[in-house]
Amino acid sequence: MTTRYEDITETTGMPVTDEAADMLATRYSVAADIGSRARVLELGCAAGQGLGLIAARARFTVGGDYSAALLASAQRHYGTRIPLVQLSAEMLPFSDRSFDVVLFFEATYYVPDMEKAFGEIARVLAPDGTVMFVNANPERPDFIRSPHSTHYHTADEFRRALSARGFDVDTEGSFPVAAPASGALRVRAHILRLVRQGLEALHLVPRTLKGRARLKRLLYGKLRLVPPELSPGFGTVSPRTRIGGDSASPDGFKVLYITGRKRA
Repeated sequence: MTTRYEDITETTGMPVTDEAADMLATRYSVAADIGSRARVLELGCAAGQGLGLIAARARFTVGGDYSAALLASAQRHYGTRIPLVQLSAEMLPFSDRSFDVVLFFEATYYVPDMEKAFGEIARVLAPDGTVMFVNANPERPDFIRSPHSTHYHTADEFRRALSARGFDVDTEGSFPVAAPASGALRVRAHILRLVRQGLEALHLVPRTLKGRARLKRLLYGKLRLVPPELSPGFGTVSPRTRIGGDSASPDGFKVLYITGRKRA
């Protein structure tokens, strides 16, 4: 059966929690900084919510995704403002050294062969180019995998894969898995974690984000709708903390930020 990625992707009109809104705002704020005055490719751009923020500062921007339905949604909003390309990360339709920055956010775990994709990303990057991956952290205590996913890379797996291809790698975590200060909030957080884990163990987690949104309304209350294009004030930008080695432990964060810079 063909995977409908539009059912499992945060796309236009999708209800999200305040924290999920902050996660969107954070990764595209960072992307806009990294892509400033650069040639930028976003892989897995989906319906393109972050493309406008990136393009406002980049030299030029291209959005690419596997899903024709998601790209059609982006096309309806952006028109001719930003080039959009249907593609597979395992075989990019671009010449060598075409981009200064490649972004790949919350989608690598759907790629059947990320080893090929890592190689393709290295190929299309300029000699001093930068790649950034942002992914849910599979080492967090209450991690739940997305339906149809193949493999979630840990921070160490990203580091090894990129280092082998000539990148210097920084690994960071964001959105700490922290216990709330008050006793009542700690109890609520513990109950929510048990509910999440129980639903996952019983295979009762909805397989679409719309289904998950209904569940989140019961657990978290009112949700926010994802707009067709993020504005700078859509959410709060969260700080990032270096992880691994003598730094913070990866399992203390919900989101991984992996930055690879090509060695000259």
